[in-house]
Amino acid sequence: MHCARLLRITCITIITAVLPLAYVHAETVNCTAITTLPYTITTQGVYCLTGHLATGITSGNAIEIATNNVVLDLNGFKIGGLSAGLGTTAVGIYANQRQNITIKNGTVRGFWYGIYLSDTSLYTTSQGHVIEDIRADQNTTIGMVIMGNGNIIRNNQVVATGGTTAYGAVNPSAYGIMAYGPGTRVLNNDVTEVAAQGTGSAYGIYLNTASNSVVAGNRVGNLTSPGGSQFGIYLYGGSDMSVKDNILSGTQYGIYFISGATGKYMNNMTQGVTAPFTGGTAAGTTNY
Repeated sequence: MHCARLLRITCITIITAVLPLAYVHAETVNCTAITTLPYTITTQGVYCLTGHLATGITSGNAIEIATNNVVLDLNGFKIGGLSAGLGTTAVGIYANQRQNITIKNGTVRGFWYGIYLSDTSLYTTSQGHVIEDIRADQNTTIGMVIMGNGNIIRNNQVVATGGTTAYGAVNPSAYGIMAYGPGTRVLNNDVTEVAAQGTGSAYGIYLNTASNSVVAGNRVGNLTSPGGSQFGIYLYGGSDMSVKDNILSGTQYGIYFISGATGKYMNNMTQGVTAPFTGGTAAGTTNY
């Protein structure tokens, strides 16, 4: 009896130990596989990579999402555009005025814009996007730019952004994460090594016209610009924004509200930041 009981306990222990590992390494397999670039998605559904993909296109889009209600799971693989060089104007993953797009779980490397989900200037068509668990690295101008309303950008790593020579660039700025439109959530991202050139400026997280948005739990640092400015979290226009629990280091400005932007900030920590907080309203005395 004791042996049987011990066997049951051992089995339960093994199953419990194995299940989290299976979850961590799970891949999307019931999907339409993307095996070549460039590729255009025209039918809603679930799409995935089954291996690393690269392209040398110098313009256009490596993957274009031309419909609503799409899940794109990179399955831990990479979409690469490094071979196009610093003069590329190609975009890694692109959609225009679409709804309910999820992009997740992989690397987008070496494009002009890593991910670009576009909308009109009113930000009323594009909505409901989720960008998560993406590594956007070595993109030459913007790691990711997400437009529309009610979008979520979370758990991403954006690193080594900048260096474009496209269109004869003079003093180009560089941006880690850009978000336009109300109700945006920028949560738990790591943004580092954003490098502008000349008198251009470097922006870690940049929000524009993003009323009622939340920027929380991000880590931003190591922004450089030889003759311009560096902004950790930059909020342009928009009202009632919340900025909470972020860590900023190695930049000129930390949290920066400008052009009528309003909101509150609390529980943020800065290190090696010349001007930690500009504009906005401190909610208590918990910012350092």
